[in-house]
Amino acid sequence: MSKKQSSRRAETQKLFYTEEFKRKIVHEVLSGKLNKTQAQYLYGIRGNGTIIYWIRQFQGIDPQVRNGKPIANFADMNQNIADKKLQDELAETKELLRVAELRADVWQKAVEIAEDMFQIDIVKKCGAQALHQLKNKGKKQK
Repeated sequence: MSKKQSSRRAETQKLFYTEEFKRKIVHEVLSGKLNKTQAQYLYGIRGNGTIIYWIRQFQGIDPQVRNGKPIANFADMNQNIADKKLQDELAETKELLRVAELRADVWQKAVEIAEDMFQIDIVKKCGAQALHQLKNKGKKQK
């Protein structure tokens, strides 16, 4: 083994930092004593975003939000896709309903115009068929 490899392994890797340590680093960076890179090097902090994460944490900014937008959550993305599909289907259905109502209005107007022009009843009246059947039953019974 070379010296480089053995020295790298000898370094202790901190996976957990105390709140007091984090506050100290954040205070030094925000006060201007150190910049983020200097603090990382001086205190052996790994990860380019660790100190920024701590700063956001202590300032009350949600660390799960980046540039004003939450970090992507695949479950939410799938739900959003499903919602978008449903919204598209709803919009399409509303458009089809609107067209069907327009067609019905056009047919109704055409029937009214035809009735006026030719002086005939085209539209069936409610109960007309039932009345006709009653008259036929009355004739058969006599």
